Amino acid sequence: REVELERREEQREGAESGREREGRGVRGAPADKEWVRSFRRAAAAAALPPLGLRRCCLCHETLSSPLRMAEHLRGARHCEAVLRRHRRRGGRCDGPQPGEAEAAMLFDELSTQRIVRVRPEPPDVALALVQRELSRANAAAPEAAAAASTAAPLSSALPAPALPDCSALPACLKTEASLRFDTRAHDLRGAAVRLLAKPRRGIGSFPAASRSGAPELEDFAPHGDVFRRFKVQQALYREVGKDAPFLAAYERLVRDVILPHLRSRLEGAEEEGEPEFHYQFPPTLRVQPGPSHEHGPLHADKDYGHQAGEVNFWLPLTSLERTRTTLHVETSPGRGDFHPLLLDYGDAAAFHGCLCRHHAPANPTPFTRVSIDFRVGVSPHFDPGWRAEGVKALHGWRKA
Repeated sequence: REVELERREEQREGAESGREREGRGVRGAPADKEWVRSFRRAAAAAALPPLGLRRCCLCHETLSSPLRMAEHLRGARHCEAVLRRHRRRGGRCDGPQPGEAEAAMLFDELSTQRIVRVRPEPPDVALALVQRELSRANAAAPEAAAAASTAAPLSSALPAPALPDCSALPACLKTEASLRFDTRAHDLRGAAVRLLAKPRRGIGSFPAASRSGAPELEDFAPHGDVFRRFKVQQALYREVGKDAPFLAAYERLVRDVILPHLRSRLEGAEEEGEPEFHYQFPPTLRVQPGPSHEHGPLHADKDYGHQAGEVNFWLPLTSLERTRTTLHVETSPGRGDFHPLLLDYGDAAAFHGCLCRHHAPANPTPFTRVSIDFRVGVSPHFDPGWRAEGVKALHGWRKA
């Protein structure tokens, strides 16, 4: 309904938009061209559109192939539509071009957040999957791929992933929930400060001015792209796995807060026997510097080898007011109703991240956002011995 109303609005404004493009519009004014260039740079780092999306809800362009959508969103025509939408809602468009962080924030609000809410048509999703698999096969073995595309059925291009044979997670654990914990008894923020304050190559450091007093976690200055580069993330993951005080604080939180929360939610569920819990060890520490245009990609954890019998937990360790950045989650798989988790230190969110998509927008502030996330597998809906093939990084598990 929202898309249809906006389409009608743009039809009513068609004459004005046409005059704008021909005369004083986006393509004519030098200042507007600079804004479009800024949006195109922001688009290059934005989250990917949903697989199979073929029609753009912003400029109403229908593409010949759903695989062209990512390229379309980075193109001049789409970024001109973003600028026109920004102008219609009263945003400034004159003067110098926006900074990198401002352009990323505007593009995320005006384009990305709208695009990811659109549900693509099932035939387009199937077509995109087939095209993607055939492209991979052609890149790996052109001759074999050509023979397969003419002789083999389409279903052979989409091998079914091997999944553990487990019963479905109870519905009471699939809904999003939040909980609070005592930060004095579970000082994870202080433990993170002490972990990051240790001199380590390639991770980062606190400013020299803060070393005389207690450093603020928001002032941590990461080295390199610790938020997006896989190798740097793995180096941080290994450092967390070696820090005994941080791991001890984490396990106390799991034992005293997380597991009682799960048991209370399972009360009344028809479960056979006493459930067993397996928690991720070590947890994942996320460090997102700012200001930056880097986004956390839109994904569901099943894309990275996780099971549907896991419950995700996400805990911010920094101030939401200072970083103005948080995780965005949809309420049910494929629904696309992304909403921010408005949590501060001392709060935790539980959601079914294996199937529900989530992502982190860019951090527009000069402060660093730090959070931890982990998963808890609930047996008999979780198989601790199962491993997905082809996954680069596997989490360890401990039985509670």
